[in-house]
Amino acid sequence: MSTDSQPDDTIAKAIISGSTYERLRYERHSYLRQTVPRTLALQSALLGALALLLPIYGLYPDSTAAFLPAVDPAVASPKVLLLGLFGGFLQVFGATLLVGSVLYRVRLAPLTERQAHAALNAEDFARYVGLGTGGLAIALSLCLFAVGLGGGEMVSSYIAAMGRNPFVASGFGVSVAGVSLFAFVASVAVFYASRYLLVHLALFHRGGE
Repeated sequence: MSTDSQPDDTIAKAIISGSTYERLRYERHSYLRQTVPRTLALQSALLGALALLLPIYGLYPDSTAAFLPAVDPAVASPKVLLLGLFGGFLQVFGATLLVGSVLYRVRLAPLTERQAHAALNAEDFARYVGLGTGGLAIALSLCLFAVGLGGGEMVSSYIAAMGRNPFVASGFGVSVAGVSLFAFVASVAVFYASRYLLVHLALFHRGGE
């Protein structure tokens, strides 16, 4: 079978399945149209990437130390860390909305058009908040943390260009180690949620909405 026909076959199956939710999901325009389990898996990967802040910080050369609030990642709280923490919270918030949406449509099945639209609106919002805004925040924080790997000269060049040191103390008391631990635990939890929902939804669809 040609791979080009597979998306059309999937859409056709959704339309003839009788599922209002699946029909509306394929009819609406959205740049982020992954299934909920797939979206959760991507969010888990982003949270896993956020957990890399700890090893990145630990690899900083000695010349970077002069620009850091502390060398020990267990107490260091650079300002740029808040950007990653913000992205991590958005991932968890988005994942919670996605899980809630699945529980909503499974509990109320079969859905009316209004209920299906409500579930889809919540899922689209969660994807844009998590994968969109949260993913961008995590990517930016990783890029800024990577500046420190270039040593003091690279950090100095960045400060000269941007006019500010991203590694000054945040004043919020959240540490690099703490944020990395939070991201790792959240990544594992979201990943298992994606696997659970993958099986749960497969059984649900087999039984019919």
